[in-house]
Amino acid sequence: MGKLALWVVCGNCGREFDTGLRLDRRSFARGTLAANYHRCPHCGRRLTYRKADYRPRDEARGQEAPRAGPNPSGEGT
Repeated sequence: MGKLALWVVCGNCGREFDTGLRLDRRSFARGTLAANYHRCPHCGRRLTYRKADYRPRDEARGQEAPRAGPNPSGEGT
């Protein structure tokens, strides 16, 4: 099973960056990933991100991984 690289879009400058987090697909699907702090390498701002903010990419190919469907209950986010 390949690793996912977790990217986010900075809430301050709007540029996308690699957070450095790596998870397998199962761990990403099961994890809550709430209140994670990341510093944007472009503007230097340190902000909080939650699971819905992450853009998982297949680490080997650098392509965005398919996202799971919406979670209307908000559980697991």
